[in-house]
Amino acid sequence: MATYRTVISSKGQVVIPAELRVQFGLDKGTPAMWTEEKGRLVLTPITARRLDEIMGFQKPTPGAPSMFEESLAERERERERERRQERQ
Repeated sequence: MATYRTVISSKGQVVIPAELRVQFGLDKGTPAMWTEEKGRLVLTPITARRLDEIMGFQKPTPGAPSMFEESLAERERERERERRQERQ
């Protein structure tokens, strides 16, 4: 694993070394997110490759309802509970 040294600017900006930008396909304007893991800061670029990796992450199993369908069904159950409470 290579080590790269960088400096945080007065504006809180960090320069990603050119070698890493090329290696990971990071162009100007590439969105990224910071996370904290066990006391370390981890920068995860949101690239097309990363989006491909997470696509379908919450895809339902065959025959199971999608999250959208399930949320609609849950809202309908809530409405029904509210109607029953109003009748009492």
